[in-house]
Amino acid sequence: MRSSLGRFLLAAVALLLCCATAARAAVLGIDYGSEYVKVSIVAPGRTPISIVINEISKRKSTAAVAFTGGDRWLAEEAMNYNARYPERVFTRLRDLLGKDASVESFAEYLAKYKLPYKVVRDADRGTARVVSETGDEYAVEELVAMILQYAMKIGEGMGKGQIKDAVVAIPPYFGQTHRYSLYDAADVAGLNILAEVSDLSCAALQWGIDKDFNQKGTWTIIYDLGATSAGAALVRYSTFEGKDAGKKKQHGQFEIKAVKWDESVGGEDMDMLLVDHFLAEFDAKHKPSVSAFDSPKAIAKLRKQVRKTKEILSANKEAPLSVEGMHEDVDFRSTITRKDFEALAKEKGIFTRAAGPLKAIVDSLADFDITLKDIEVVEAIGGATRVPGVKKALSEALDGRALDFHLDADEAVAMGAGLFAANMSTTFRMRKFGAADAAPYALEVDLGKGPEHDRKTLLPLHKRFPVRRVVSVANATEDAKFTVHHADPTRLPPGIVDAKVAEFAIAGVPDAMKKHDKVGDIKAHFAVDSSGILYLEKAEYVVEVVDMVEVPDAPLPEDGDATARDQPDASADADAEEKEKEEPKEEQPDASAAPPPAPEEPKFRQRRRVFRIPLTVTESGRAVPAMTPDAVKKSIGVLKDLAAKDEAKRAQEAAKSNLEAYIYSIREKVYEDEGIAKVTDEAMREKFSGELTDAEDWIYDGGEHATAVEFNNRRDKLQSVGDEWIHRAKELTRRPAAVEKAKDFIATARKTVEKLGETKPWIEDDAKKKMLDDVDGFESWLNEKVALQEKKKDTESAAFTAAEVTVEAKPLEAKLVRLKKTPAPKPPPPPPAPEKEETDAEAPAAAEGDAAEGEDPAAEGEEGADGATAEEGADGAEATDGGEGEEPYHGDELKK
Repeated sequence: MRSSLGRFLLAAVALLLCCATAARAAVLGIDYGSEYVKVSIVAPGRTPISIVINEISKRKSTAAVAFTGGDRWLAEEAMNYNARYPERVFTRLRDLLGKDASVESFAEYLAKYKLPYKVVRDADRGTARVVSETGDEYAVEELVAMILQYAMKIGEGMGKGQIKDAVVAIPPYFGQTHRYSLYDAADVAGLNILAEVSDLSCAALQWGIDKDFNQKGTWTIIYDLGATSAGAALVRYSTFEGKDAGKKKQHGQFEIKAVKWDESVGGEDMDMLLVDHFLAEFDAKHKPSVSAFDSPKAIAKLRKQVRKTKEILSANKEAPLSVEGMHEDVDFRSTITRKDFEALAKEKGIFTRAAGPLKAIVDSLADFDITLKDIEVVEAIGGATRVPGVKKALSEALDGRALDFHLDADEAVAMGAGLFAANMSTTFRMRKFGAADAAPYALEVDLGKGPEHDRKTLLPLHKRFPVRRVVSVANATEDAKFTVHHADPTRLPPGIVDAKVAEFAIAGVPDAMKKHDKVGDIKAHFAVDSSGILYLEKAEYVVEVVDMVEVPDAPLPEDGDATARDQPDASADADAEEKEKEEPKEEQPDASAAPPPAPEEPKFRQRRRVFRIPLTVTESGRAVPAMTPDAVKKSIGVLKDLAAKDEAKRAQEAAKSNLEAYIYSIREKVYEDEGIAKVTDEAMREKFSGELTDAEDWIYDGGEHATAVEFNNRRDKLQSVGDEWIHRAKELTRRPAAVEKAKDFIATARKTVEKLGETKPWIEDDAKKKMLDDVDGFESWLNEKVALQEKKKDTESAAFTAAEVTVEAKPLEAKLVRLKKTPAPKPPPPPPAPEKEETDAEAPAAAEGDAAEGEDPAAEGEEGADGATAEEGADGAEATDGGEGEEPYHGDELKK
């Protein structure tokens, strides 16, 4: 199931990151707004969390898809076509998710924001399908999947490898159908959504992650004014006790206590207010044949410019507006003051409505026994909060109190979503911080029994999720149907007109009851996952069987288990036993023995057993059915085909660009390069120039839709000629230089070999002769090639190239080096010294070690220094043999 149950333990970016292996991927936090997509990435490294930069170095990307000319375009590339083909550019796709295209509010939404593209209703699911210029239809989930794939792509572009996991920030008013439709889109995109989290909860986490709180708690309000909606949340920060490294520690946490919103007002409403104002002014001033209100192109051009005008008014009292060729080739220029703009907004109640969610939160503070004085911070995010009129209205809702702007108004939600994703990924471990989203709608379940139908609360309002709840039907004897409803039918998600959320048919009760011949209870296990999506995990029939079972008698003790006091004296019985063995006797009945006891009545105890039999669950009745597995598979195929086509388009564009670039570069060289002028004649240049012109004409006339292979083939054909000319031109200088270098080598080689007879006489003459023969052969080859080249014109193919000379000379150069390094032969080893033999006459004297009569021992020692001294003899075999009764000398003299 798509659930991730358990407590969120999030972490500050500045603190610990687990060591992640290369195989572990990064995770994304995706702020998917109605207008822009902002993405944060969390990955091991110096900067563990950062905002993703798109392909044009922007920190946010337009959430748009376009189909034009048979090609698909995404984000900023799609918006490039908005002014020319607004009906082909699909925007505001997120707000079309999970809605029945036939309800009145759906058509009102398209008209309100003047969305010019064609939308049809899906025959099976009732959802929206958009129609491209070619008549192809795409489910809104498919288009949202394309945007999610784009977010994944730019995330992977940060060099963090393939990314599949993300937390997606959603508006607080998203209901069950919206959330499930986003899941379907993610399945099509190949994205694993770890959780769908309210943008207000994401901002709350971003605000509190690096702060310390106490048990008393800190109250804050988070306010967000986006492109098409406004929302506010009352948040309480406190602590909970946990363990860190085995020690108890207080960790921060936040709880969403209340959420209010208005999905009908946002920054784009101010844009459309200006659009309508200037359209009316254009019609009144220029009297076009067709009203500018009926021109999607005029509206698209004007929409782009009024955004700039609104931004200027935030800092200035007056702002200009200029649109080139706005409608019917008429340029339009005008101005508007901030006072006039605020008057228009006041007339439509835009500022008041924008402040509505904040005022509703302030009015609810009494329910929590607090006042505005207890609110530490009122944090404002969202680009539209910069408008002075909005700031003033919000301050009035706060009784004059100013707003706080500690967070980045544009990126706080994306960063918070990244922190949620980091917690849910096993790759990261950071500072613990308790955080969870809260239920924006209360849900009840109708058990379908009794005349008034028994209803139970299934999900209380603002209940933290994930959460599980078991609903029981006692003494059930037949199958049941549970219907989940919104508890407050006046507070339904946008685009939903029925309070019913879903029906769950539970079957198999009669069979389960028969199995044990007992009436039991139905237990339905509901769960709300970390994305706030409700589902029925399982249903079971629980039967309790109570019967009586016999209590077995306690086993009699064995002889060896008898206690000592029950045993007769062992020594006294020993003789008796011995006698019985020696003198066997016939057994006689013991007249004094007691009669056997009567059998006891059997004892019984009560046994209680619980049996759980699985029941079959069938879900139906959702206001907007989810995509079937087959539909998801088919949509995946659609996106794969589009991706393959995109890849072919990129390859074609690259090949086309390469051909164009080559034509421009070689044409300039043909007429301006002096080397090419020498190796070609006028006729050759004229012919090649004509081929270049033909190729250029083909690109813009017949080759616009050619394949990459066709572009590459034409470039290769032209390049084969151009490269040959460039090569010839370079050879005009390279070849002579190579010849001179070769001649220098030949002369050097001969001189070197000649000197080797003096410097290295041990080198054999045959080796030197072979070296000279090879040099002579090389010289003959070179002279032959030079002679052939002298007979050729520069415009003809060369007889040889500089590279060929190098190839021929290189082995000879290496051979000469080896010859010069020939080592001198080693001298023969010296002959071994002859061994000294003793005579019989000398042996006794040596053995006794006595000097001859009349000889001076000192003189003998001196003589021994030249021959075999006692010291030298100590190292030899003979001298170490002492006389009888004597030991060889091994003293200090030997150590010397």
